[in-house]
Amino acid sequence: MPVYEFTARNREGKAESGTMHAESERDLREALRGDSLFLTKSKVRYDPNASSQPEGGLFKPKVKLRDMVVLSRQLATLVRAGLPINEALHTVSSQTENRTLAAVLQEVRLDIIAGDSMSQAMAKHPRVFSELYCALVDAGETGGVLDKTLDVAAIQFDKEAELRERVKAAMTYPIIVLVAAIGVVAFMLLAIVPTFAKVYVQFKAELPVVTKSLVWLSGFMITRGWVFIVAIIAVYLACRWYNRTPKGKRFFDIAKLKIPMIGKVLRKVAIARFCQTFASMTDGGVPILRALQVSGTTAGNTVITEAIQKVTSSIKEGETLAKPLEATGEFPPMVTKMIASGEDSGNLSEMLDEINRFYERDIEYSVDRLTKLMEPMLTVIVGGIVLFVLLSLYYPVFNLTKVIRR
Repeated sequence: MPVYEFTARNREGKAESGTMHAESERDLREALRGDSLFLTKSKVRYDPNASSQPEGGLFKPKVKLRDMVVLSRQLATLVRAGLPINEALHTVSSQTENRTLAAVLQEVRLDIIAGDSMSQAMAKHPRVFSELYCALVDAGETGGVLDKTLDVAAIQFDKEAELRERVKAAMTYPIIVLVAAIGVVAFMLLAIVPTFAKVYVQFKAELPVVTKSLVWLSGFMITRGWVFIVAIIAVYLACRWYNRTPKGKRFFDIAKLKIPMIGKVLRKVAIARFCQTFASMTDGGVPILRALQVSGTTAGNTVITEAIQKVTSSIKEGETLAKPLEATGEFPPMVTKMIASGEDSGNLSEMLDEINRFYERDIEYSVDRLTKLMEPMLTVIVGGIVLFVLLSLYYPVFNLTKVIRR
């Protein structure tokens, strides 16, 4: 149902403004009339059924992790100051620069006014408020410590954003080098090889197999290059579709962990996400089973998620946390031993925070080391490809003198 932003006047002539759900402006007018208000101005603030939104259409802004960090901190401050949650949401909505988030916050506010709890209202918008966020809000509402759990959510999103930026930064250089390599090879195949091929044809030189293959590939790219491009796009779309299926997601997640060097870093990232989320949720007062279920889904890898699901089932049967984690074989001994120590001492939350801090440092070190190893490796690979192409082209040139003498 669309959300309208309106301005109306009451019986005394004073102006009042706000937002309200309504199927149309006519329904809005009638609803306001029932509250002794007379509509003077209105506009659609958010329409979930519209094919395009006024703010950017198909390119409307996404809600980023940084937006969620700011939102959580602002809400925590306002709740701590004693402001009612619906007023706090309205204040934050009016201040946020992200129009998508502002519209969703107004939806949440109206659902709360209609009788929903904050966590229930947020759960209706899974693309904005994750299961983790809703669980923390629910724990805060239940325990009367909503401001604290919102602070925990802000810290969690802040760390997640830093982790993502660190991984993206590590992959920037390899991607640039690969794109440059593809560009250089494409230029040589489309511009340089055809020139050499004409010379060889004029002199009727006998070409080695490697050069013949290179000339054929150049001709294929020039005349039927679109087939190659279409094939790449088709493979990409097929992999993307398969990755969205449970089997495909599991297949690619297993494959990622087996990539030399990179697989170890990805495993550390997945485990770090689990420990970070689990620590945040236990700090926020979320029950351990609920915290495990949510933390497993936020790990970002099906292998780790399935392992956590097995651990959850074992805990339901009366097991401790450390033994089932160790039995999965997916977690390093350091993690399981520290968790066991935390369970024995009653300081599980502190141990999880310590594991999280260790992995933050370890991932940063591993990413830096991987980047330093990949730089010379990629340089050698790209140089080797270019050298192969050049040698394939120039080798017949050395024999042209024999052809000319004939």
